[in-house]
Amino acid sequence: MYDVTAGNVLIVLAFYAALFVIIRTTKHRVEPVEIRTFVAIGLAWAAPVFLANWLLHKAGLMSFLPWVNNFMHTFIWIGFCLSWLYLGVRESESLLTQTIIFATFSLIVKYAEQKVFGTWDHGHFFHVFHGNAAYVLGWSLADGAYPAMTLYGLRLASRRIPGLVVI
Repeated sequence: MYDVTAGNVLIVLAFYAALFVIIRTTKHRVEPVEIRTFVAIGLAWAAPVFLANWLLHKAGLMSFLPWVNNFMHTFIWIGFCLSWLYLGVRESESLLTQTIIFATFSLIVKYAEQKVFGTWDHGHFFHVFHGNAAYVLGWSLADGAYPAMTLYGLRLASRRIPGLVVI
């Protein structure tokens, strides 16, 4: 059913790398003062989303993501790439623009993973919107909430974690 082979993993990793080249145009490097923030954002998103993807699958609300795909998607794409993107656009773009950027990147990545691995193949989004396109679009739009949730999450976390750079 799913086609998660070594070759396809390399294809998806190359795709992430190509998108990361685009993401780096927003911020060439994470400044030393931002490293703690970058790691905190990445781990705060990657680990819970990894588990949530599986739990949502068990609840019938999400298609199964093979473990390799789930790990790559959550730790490399969301944890690393999107955390970098967030640091790159959080000061220069409005929250609305950030939402659109994140939803668009999410849509592109989901369709690429679907094309290469055969994943993201569920038939509805929370039993409300039906069809695979609605499922992929629904999760992509949900991913557009990443900037706002990160902004407010950082504000809360900075009360207990010293050294976070909050804007």
